[in-house]
Amino acid sequence: MRYRHYLAYAAIALPLAFLGLPLYVYVPTVYAELPGIGLGLAGAVLFGARLLDLVTDPAVGLACDRWRPRVHPLAWIALGVPLMGVGVHALFNPPADAGALYLALTVSVTYLGWTPLAIPYYAWGAELARTAPTQRRLAAWREAGILGGALAALLVAALAASPLQAMSLAVLLLLPLGLGLLLLLPREPAGAVHTRPSLADAWRHTGPAMRRLLGLHFLNVLAAGMPATLFLMYTAQVLGMSSQASGGLLLLYFICGLLALPLWVRLAGRVGEVRAWQAAILLAALGFLPAAFLGAGDAAWFVAVCVFTGATLGADIALPAAMQSRLANADSRRAGHARAAASFGLWGMAGKLALACAVGVTLPLLELFPAGEARSAALPWVYALAPVVVKLLAAYAVQRSRTLLVQALDDQTHAEVVDEKDSLVADRAAGVVAERL
Repeated sequence: MRYRHYLAYAAIALPLAFLGLPLYVYVPTVYAELPGIGLGLAGAVLFGARLLDLVTDPAVGLACDRWRPRVHPLAWIALGVPLMGVGVHALFNPPADAGALYLALTVSVTYLGWTPLAIPYYAWGAELARTAPTQRRLAAWREAGILGGALAALLVAALAASPLQAMSLAVLLLLPLGLGLLLLLPREPAGAVHTRPSLADAWRHTGPAMRRLLGLHFLNVLAAGMPATLFLMYTAQVLGMSSQASGGLLLLYFICGLLALPLWVRLAGRVGEVRAWQAAILLAALGFLPAAFLGAGDAAWFVAVCVFTGATLGADIALPAAMQSRLANADSRRAGHARAAASFGLWGMAGKLALACAVGVTLPLLELFPAGEARSAALPWVYALAPVVVKLLAAYAVQRSRTLLVQALDDQTHAEVVDEKDSLVADRAAGVVAERL
């Protein structure tokens, strides 16, 4: 792949980030403050809406694989773009009297648009990058696009009088642009044997290493989703910071993640994705623990927390995604047909279930404490200590799964080398035949 292909592939990650950041950070807080909803009901609605993805993500992934020889991933992405645009516009521009039903409908439409956009997009990346180094680079470019989109979203939020409305406009502008740049990517056929896999095949053909990685992905996203949901509440009620200062901290966090991303990719090339990812998880847990003990006047210490944990962000999102792509290709090889989209359907389902649990647990848990001093006292522990515990559990699970994952990745690397040699032999044979003719 050429650099222009990496850039074109990463382009549509920008609007996905413009959607993802407010969806997990701003939307729960904004809707929880509406008089007709509140903390507990907002958490329950967002959790319930995410359960829809438990059906749609695997179903769309299966459909993408089943129709792959005839329907290119770009067609699915084009289907998801307008649907997600409609959902985002309504979700990010709520009327003053919006209730739980409005939130449920708008967030459901947004998720329904996200699924046919994101799952084929990630599966296409698995097709484009067939070797470990290429997959790491492609994942790094994609996650750099997401981090860059998050930075741009924060700048828009800081400069706009109405952050959510401004970000919805940015999503509507960036989605068609990203779709247009995807036209620059090569669109060769998948090259897999066409079968008609069933919904049960989506799990039956998932290998042991992929199943283990899905569980690790769930734990990791859960640990990230809990503080993301409570970030604005924590900075305002515990640290006493303004919304502008909170946005600046998020900006710093994502800048550190973007700057450190190439270093993590290089480290993964030397020690492997599994060891590099485990190191990032442990460092993130260590760096985030002090946030549970901070209070008013400790903003400077929280800046250090944001810098330290932000530096681990790139590894936390790029390395497991790169491993997932390679294991998806391995499962496709064993199954005898394309199943990358089905794998990413399960991947998206696990991540979205984790985010649903993060919202569905943290907001109702906080509502158990009376508003005022009691809730403010409980907030640091729910915000910081609970995610650290989950992070440490994820690090332990990675340790227990290391042998399985490393062996599966090594087997896939060997298969990639064999395929490359076979391709070279075939090309040379074709050249000899052409010369004789």
